[in-house]
Amino acid sequence: MRKFFRIFTLLILAFSFTSCIEIVEEIKINTDLSGEYHLYLKHNGLGFLFNSIGQNIDLSGLDDGLQKLEQQNGISNLKTNINPKKGKFSIQFDFSDDNSLNRAFYAALGVKKRFYHKNFLKISQSKIKRPNLTPYLVRYTKSQGLLDQLPDENILDYVKYRYRVISSENIKHAIPESYLSKKQEYDQLYPLKSLLLHRQSSKSIIYLEK
Repeated sequence: MRKFFRIFTLLILAFSFTSCIEIVEEIKINTDLSGEYHLYLKHNGLGFLFNSIGQNIDLSGLDDGLQKLEQQNGISNLKTNINPKKGKFSIQFDFSDDNSLNRAFYAALGVKKRFYHKNFLKISQSKIKRPNLTPYLVRYTKSQGLLDQLPDENILDYVKYRYRVISSENIKHAIPESYLSKKQEYDQLYPLKSLLLHRQSSKSIIYLEK
């Protein structure tokens, strides 16, 4: 997963000069609290840039992380579409419950989940809770020196992170609020600059009609 994040970052650095980029994390939740996880990149980049960018992105080591992800109990139907030359970056899989999803995240990062580790997502019949992951994102970008590679921090204004949850149950209300008209969808869009430089909280709680 670290390798995948690294590839994301390289593409963002390359496309930020010509494109608006959106990192999308989409989670569909079924009535039995199983679901589907999808992490992908959206952009309106110019096609002729793909080949030159793809030549500079190293994919070595990525297969190991994906293999660890696929081997986790409760994870199935792993689908990937990772082709830098075509600007394709997508990881999608099914999970049996939130414990399986959280273990899979840590396994992909090369860490065995312990009881004291923070959950990336907590799902119950009454609510869906995402903790504030901004501090972890900030620490990662600093440890990799990613912000230092930006010629201008204003480039981050063109990069967004979208967190979307599609529930099988109607949403009663949420914190922070979502303004989608569909009652079973929650959607929040964060400027990456607000997360990395201003440390905006990414915490959310979705309350379901039960």
